[in-house]
Amino acid sequence: MPTLRIELSPGRSHEQKSAYVEQVTKLTSEILKCPVESVDVVFVEIEGSNWARGGRFFAQPRPAAARSEAAS
Repeated sequence: MPTLRIELSPGRSHEQKSAYVEQVTKLTSEILKCPVESVDVVFVEIEGSNWARGGRFFAQPRPAAARSEAAS
């Protein structure tokens, strides 16, 4: 029975997660040839203070130069 663990930052609405669960469950069932009832989806919301990329936590303010590069 597939269990899908989705790690993401907080902020998605229940409606967004619901739509995602519906689609990913259907696709998983089709590709892995298993009943939709056997597919579990678990959302793990990780705060920016616990998630880092490129040596910096997402919750840390970035220098102005990095913000303007990211906007490009």
